[in-house]
Amino acid sequence: MINSNIVLKVRLEYFGLLAVLTILVIPAYADQIVEPTDKGTINIGFSSDPPNPKPGDQTQLKVSFINKQNTIQQHIDYKISVTQGGNQIFGIPLTHTAEGSVSIPFQFQNNGTYQVTVEVDGILFQPIPPETASFTVDVVPEFPLGTVAVLAVAVISIIVISSRSRLKFLKVT
Repeated sequence: MINSNIVLKVRLEYFGLLAVLTILVIPAYADQIVEPTDKGTINIGFSSDPPNPKPGDQTQLKVSFINKQNTIQQHIDYKISVTQGGNQIFGIPLTHTAEGSVSIPFQFQNNGTYQVTVEVDGILFQPIPPETASFTVDVVPEFPLGTVAVLAVAVISIIVISSRSRLKFLKVT
């Protein structure tokens, strides 16, 4: 007869394995980050699609201009720049959005941390002194080394735990 505690323990180990694999496989979805400009006149929403860009992949930089009523502010004059290590690698000169939201295609070339700075220069056709908000984008390789290390440790731990519990299972009959 099989001891029910051992069966329960083995089931919990397999459930743990399933939970770890689920966390590693489920894709991440990022919500829009909303920050006020440095002078607080307007809020700027920012997100990227995909949320975790990879080097060389096409990414959409999504920017929304949000007024004090928490709705999209139409007719904004703005500039956008992308920098890495203090060097500007991409920029959009002063332009206008009638809708109040823009999606900008961009391709990050290298791993690393990038700053996306949005500058607002006008609202509803009225010039304002420049106001900015900055956002950080981390670009990582397809399968970062840290993830590989965590996965390796998890698999080895599961193998060790499973082998020990099987040995105990064989001794208790």
